[in-house]
Amino acid sequence: MELAFEADDNPAIEFLPEGADRALIQNYTYPRLDRLLAMAIKYQIVPDVTQIVHSSTAADKKGAKAAPAKNTPVEQKEVEESLYVKEMKEAIKIEKSSLRFRLVLVRNWIFNKLQDIRLQSLELYKKLDDWIYVAQKTEMDAVGEMIVVVKRAIEEEVKIQHELRINFMDFTVDEAILNYVPPPPPKLEALEEYREDRFNIPQLKQLLTEFETVSKGKGDNIEVIWMANFFF
Repeated sequence: MELAFEADDNPAIEFLPEGADRALIQNYTYPRLDRLLAMAIKYQIVPDVTQIVHSSTAADKKGAKAAPAKNTPVEQKEVEESLYVKEMKEAIKIEKSSLRFRLVLVRNWIFNKLQDIRLQSLELYKKLDDWIYVAQKTEMDAVGEMIVVVKRAIEEEVKIQHELRINFMDFTVDEAILNYVPPPPPKLEALEEYREDRFNIPQLKQLLTEFETVSKGKGDNIEVIWMANFFF
């Protein structure tokens, strides 16, 4: 026999009282499972067909075919149950007890399975909460590290040459990627050819400085300029 609920009478699979602790498995009940057990036990109660009521009338005794009058009382006589009927009743009683026992076993097995699933879900939700907390904290730490690098660059008024990257929980500085092209290194000063028969550039500069010092205030600037051009 199929067990079904009415459209407007469909109990919940799982129920948690208001204000109860969700982490305690003892606070969870399963109304639908209890209702199914009650319905299964109720459906095993069937009319007892072993009760046979014999009625006899005067017409039956005479073998008459006419029906008894409406106002004629019908005499009912109880028939003593036979040994086979008693054995059948006892067998039905035993089968009903065995059926109830099996129904309770099935209910307990399903109840334990539902509790196991609820325990696994509670553990999973707890792990998810921990993972979310750790991920959020790690990401904020990575953002904090990047802020420190950017703040230092702002205070020192320098450009950030390498790319700053946040990959989920990790903060890295990618030196393979440059944010701008670095300027070329400064060129070296020009080198002169060394010759023993002439003054080098530092010597000429020093000589020019000495001439300017000697001729300062004497109006000999023309001669100094001529000498400088001569040496250069």
